[in-house]
Amino acid sequence: MKNIRKIVFSVLVVSLVISQLLILMPKNASAAAGDDPGTTITAPENISSRQQVELTVTLASSSGHLDEDGYINVQIPNFIVANKQDIVNQLYIDAPFYLEDNPLKEDENGNYILKVNYDHTKIDQESAAGQTFTVKFKAPRISSEDTSFPSTVSFSSTLFKGTENVSKDSATSQIRTDNPGLPLLEKRSVQSHKVIDGVNVALMSKDDPSANVFAILVNYNQRHITNAKIVDTTPQNTQLANPQKYVPASGDNTPSQHFRIAKVTGWGDDGLPNAWEYVTSDFADKINITSTGFSIDLGELTPDDSYVIMYAEKVDDNITSSEFGVRYNHVDLTSNDAIIKSAESAIALDTEDYNYTQLTKNVDKPVIATSDSSLVYSLSLSNQYGTIPAGTKIVDPLPEYTTYNKTTQIDSQYLSNGVYDATTKTITYTLLKDLNMGESTNVKFAVNYANPDAKANDKIVNKAYISYAGTDIYSASVTTTVANSAILVKKDTNTKAALAGAVFNLIDENGDTVLKDLTTDSNGIVRTGVLKPGSYKFVETKAPAGYLLDEKPVPFTINYGDTKAVTLEKDNAQSTSVSGQKTWMDNENIAGQRPENITIDLYQNGVLLDSKKVTADDNWSYSFADLPKLDADGKEYVYTLKEEPVAHYTTTQDGYNFINIFVPTPVPPVPTPPAPVPVPPMPTPKNPTNPIIVVPTKTVIDSDDTPESLPKTGDDTPLDALLWGLFLTALASFTLLYQNKK
Repeated sequence: MKNIRKIVFSVLVVSLVISQLLILMPKNASAAAGDDPGTTITAPENISSRQQVELTVTLASSSGHLDEDGYINVQIPNFIVANKQDIVNQLYIDAPFYLEDNPLKEDENGNYILKVNYDHTKIDQESAAGQTFTVKFKAPRISSEDTSFPSTVSFSSTLFKGTENVSKDSATSQIRTDNPGLPLLEKRSVQSHKVIDGVNVALMSKDDPSANVFAILVNYNQRHITNAKIVDTTPQNTQLANPQKYVPASGDNTPSQHFRIAKVTGWGDDGLPNAWEYVTSDFADKINITSTGFSIDLGELTPDDSYVIMYAEKVDDNITSSEFGVRYNHVDLTSNDAIIKSAESAIALDTEDYNYTQLTKNVDKPVIATSDSSLVYSLSLSNQYGTIPAGTKIVDPLPEYTTYNKTTQIDSQYLSNGVYDATTKTITYTLLKDLNMGESTNVKFAVNYANPDAKANDKIVNKAYISYAGTDIYSASVTTTVANSAILVKKDTNTKAALAGAVFNLIDENGDTVLKDLTTDSNGIVRTGVLKPGSYKFVETKAPAGYLLDEKPVPFTINYGDTKAVTLEKDNAQSTSVSGQKTWMDNENIAGQRPENITIDLYQNGVLLDSKKVTADDNWSYSFADLPKLDADGKEYVYTLKEEPVAHYTTTQDGYNFINIFVPTPVPPVPTPPAPVPVPPMPTPKNPTNPIIVVPTKTVIDSDDTPESLPKTGDDTPLDALLWGLFLTALASFTLLYQNKK
């Protein structure tokens, strides 16, 4: 049981929400966003008994978008139409619209479908165009006792370009039933009604004055009134006329001074009158015509005296609908000359049935390349058919991030000064006088755009609309695209080929880094995005692979309102490198003669370009990087390396590599001491007192008599002597160290 209660409660809540949404739903829904071309349909907010229902259908497109014939289907539920022939008979259209044979059909759901074709060759393909036609028909009597009428009714228009459905719109009206209460005094018109300027008016016919019937209901609530009199004030530019039949009364229906008066003679079970009898002749001498209207003296009224007074009004032929505007037919019921009840009926002339209006909108800057800019919008309103009435407003809701600045050009003969609503960011111009067929008017105004968060390819979209006869017709949208503020193209210095992979930072005029690590793409391009006005510079932080880094800044300036990106170029020269390895052949420096460093010289085309000290800390390797590969003519440089001489070593070069071989210092051979010459024993002198003294002799050889060299026998080979010397030295050193340890 609890579950059933929950289900019932949920259904009631959902139903309540849906009903409230239907009530709050906008009555005049606009076409789906982005429809271009598109159609819209507008319906009255409310539809009541015998009201003239007007469905305003528009066709709008940007230039060149309606480049194929097509048609619009208007769907109208049949229960809301009193006479379906009105739909076609009261339709007025002109180029580019036309009707085929049998344009009105009925679908399986009980809807009338009106097919209105268009010829695209009759539409200006060079500008935005809006065409409007109005579908008119009279609603039936809608009684509160007739439960077959729903609370709302929906209409739709569908645009077909060729056979493709490209746009659909719908509109919903509330259905109002008759008030069943019986009045003391009420003034009614049998004419079709519509809402003009927020007022529900009876539409007067200039072609058939007898159709402009007004009925004054008196004492339908059956009261007692003494000295009752009707005093009626008729609108200017109208005259009394004989009315058509209003109630099915019996008796003599001859008018008296354009009036018929009928008395209620029967009442139905529902409490409403159902029978009348003409009593016009009884009051013929009680009718008084004045310059402002008329009066009828009804005398003493009892509860059995209920009347309906009928007359018609003719509208002057030379007055237009805009001149006539909305006027009121007013009546007072007096008792003893005191007003006890008043009633009135608003009247107007119907507006033109067909309008072909063009509202063209342009912008001076289709592209901006900065986050701050001015934009100038221009609006041109032209009328090709019908009349655009004075009071029509050109309304322009401004795009986001824009504010109104000033009106720069205006046709003051036709247009008022612009009125800017800062809350809604809307600028409005009002038409000061009718814009007739073939006339046009123009206005220009400036706005300021400021968006610190703007991004490339953002769109500033704007469109305006005019409102007339209850219909909003929009211009085509104009778009300003926000573009990158600056573009840098990276190229090869010689070939001009695009270079990818270059990295830049963007620095502003204060020295702050605005953007980091901007990297060129496969086309060699780097983009800044959208910048505010100011001075900037690109600084390269990394060169493309195989190219020299160029840290020289590339400056540029962004101005307020720039319309295109600043385009810059920066070239990079191809780079190369030279590297090599030093190899020592010195028995791991056993002789201790290896230097702490060596010097490698780099030559470019035979000219010394650079030198580098190389040490064991470098692992005796060396390189020269970031060298330009090509000269200005695109010819490759020739790079060579040379090693500065190294003492005690000879150098062998293999490309960019060097081999150093140790060369010991020559050691002279140690001469072998001659064997001692045996000295023969000296004879003992017989007389020792006289010793024998031997004096050695010296032979001097003149340099010119140098004896010839003897042939070498190998005994004095220098290398052998050197090796033996080294060996003996090492042996002696070893022996000495050994003895010291002991």
